Amino acid sequence: MASGIGYRGTNRCFPFWEDFQQCYFSSKQESRSDCVAARDDYLECLHHFKEIARVRTIQAVERDNYAKAKANGTDHKIISLASGGGTSS
Repeated sequence: MASGIGYRGTNRCFPFWEDFQQCYFSSKQESRSDCVAARDDYLECLHHFKEIARVRTIQAVERDNYAKAKANGTDHKIISLASGGGTSS
């Protein structure tokens, strides 16, 4: 990774990178297994794997609830997680 400082200032994940880098270079273990949490935090900041998985889980539950409500004849709206907000039916 470069310095993490661009023309707009420090990028959003740079503090996580610094924590990981500090842990990595100060680690006494050759395997660096004590730095797994710092690495995972940095990668989550970059790629949002856990956040995306959680959103998909929530959407699946919402779809199931909608299908059950529709089968029972009750009213249930699906919550939109899009940036526009609101609900869709």
